[in-house]
Amino acid sequence: MRYVERAGLHPETYKKKILLPVVVLAAVAALVMLLFVVPLLSLLGPISYLVMTVPVFIVIVGLLYPKIIADSRRNEINNNLHFYITNLGVLSTSEVDRKTVMRLLSEKKEYKELAKETGKLYVIMEKWGRSLAQACRFLAKRTPSEIFADFLDRFAHSLDSGESMDSFLKKEQTVVMSDYATVYRGKLYDIDVFKEIYISIILSIAFFASFAMIVPFITGQSLKFFVIMIAFILMSTEVAIVYFLKNKVPEDNIWHTSEIVTDVDRMLLKRLVISIVSCGAVVAAYYFISPVFGISIPFEFVVSLSLTPLIIAGMTVRKEEEKIKRKDLNFPSFLRSLGGSASARGRQILESMKYLTAHDFGPLTEDIQNLYKRLCTRLNNDYAWRLFSVDTGSNLIYRFVEMFVESIRLGSEPEEVADIIADNFTKINELRKQRFQTTASYIGLSYGLIVGVAFALFVSFGIAKGINEMYLSMNITSEFVQNIIYTTPKEDLSWVFNLIYFVLIGHSFLAAISIRITDGGHLMNSLNHFVGMVWVSSVIVYIASKVMVNMLSFGS
Repeated sequence: MRYVERAGLHPETYKKKILLPVVVLAAVAALVMLLFVVPLLSLLGPISYLVMTVPVFIVIVGLLYPKIIADSRRNEINNNLHFYITNLGVLSTSEVDRKTVMRLLSEKKEYKELAKETGKLYVIMEKWGRSLAQACRFLAKRTPSEIFADFLDRFAHSLDSGESMDSFLKKEQTVVMSDYATVYRGKLYDIDVFKEIYISIILSIAFFASFAMIVPFITGQSLKFFVIMIAFILMSTEVAIVYFLKNKVPEDNIWHTSEIVTDVDRMLLKRLVISIVSCGAVVAAYYFISPVFGISIPFEFVVSLSLTPLIIAGMTVRKEEEKIKRKDLNFPSFLRSLGGSASARGRQILESMKYLTAHDFGPLTEDIQNLYKRLCTRLNNDYAWRLFSVDTGSNLIYRFVEMFVESIRLGSEPEEVADIIADNFTKINELRKQRFQTTASYIGLSYGLIVGVAFALFVSFGIAKGINEMYLSMNITSEFVQNIIYTTPKEDLSWVFNLIYFVLIGHSFLAAISIRITDGGHLMNSLNHFVGMVWVSSVIVYIASKVMVNMLSFGS
């Protein structure tokens, strides 16, 4: 029942509303198996063993449900804990009491599970009349995150020993960020290990596919069936890889997650529409011009040319993303300068901003100047800061600016708050550099695999095509010989060629998405690698289907 509590479920609720319905559903499934499936076991063959495990699988899912939910909650807490502790640290330097700090944090939806956990602390203090130390000990035994539980235990001990909240939380910044860095680097190491497994899996499938395309000419079975099976296995594996990476990589988005639509967002949408329309225009232009001028381009290059305009949107996103990365590198120095200047001027943020607009902070300079202009209107300072954070496009700036503005409004010292935020911001930037290195090696791996897979598949296809043409060229009259020599219609070979090529396009698309998941960038940035891998595939397909066939002397 430990996982039941950590999943936020009451034991009786779990038994009545989850476990009991699951058992009933499994029993119904078992009854259906006995009445309808068992009589068909002889027809289903090996598949029947998988079908018979359905009731067991349903029960296993019901039993593992609390653990799945608890693990999901733990990941959400761990992914946001560094933001949470930073926010808690800067709020502790303000003039509000502990209970108000907990209430403010519990209202921040971006913390997800951490906001709910903090809400529990606030309820224990407000409704039950307990101290913050008692509330922390109570929650530490029930939270699904070990890192957060350890923090709560240290927090409770510090409060009981008489240490001030702000003093403890200042020191705790280093501890929690160290734990976060350990988890972050651990996930990057898991990705490095996974890359070796990924290579083995994909190359094994490519080897199996090469063998499967020759088997029909030996056994007489359908070549289409084997190719469809290869396509299903490869695509299923790629989808599983994307899902694995999505759940394994650190949740650290480069782009902001605000609901506000910026000028950059509108520009990217326009570029995407232009790219898609251009793709259609290229296809239409080819099929209109080629008959007139007698131009004939291999099918794979026609597909590559038609997808190439997608790079317009991809390169635009890449350019904007590089700006965001540079802004993230310049933001800590800007915030330290602002905090120090504001403290020297008696917390006069506007006067300090006027001084900083004359300094060069790289790509961040224009955003700082726009912020100063908005602050000068004195209409809504909080909204002006929010627009600044969103216009930068950075998720880190968006999250940390809100902390800075809120703490200053509540009476914190600007220099003290700026130092806390800038230090943690810098540590996250250092972790990101390691992530980008991991992504760079993953990009090289992805391009290398697409070359290997495309070459293996189409060399095998070329051999299969050559064997088929050689068999068809024989003048066979003996019925016995015809029973051991099998051929495939040329129409089927053309269908198989197209299917294998589109499988490579699907592999390129999923591999490009995997790259973007790994580095935490904008999904549209994957269009660059998608177009690049499609071109690589097309070149390899052309070489393998033409040059290699001639080298093997099968003709074409």
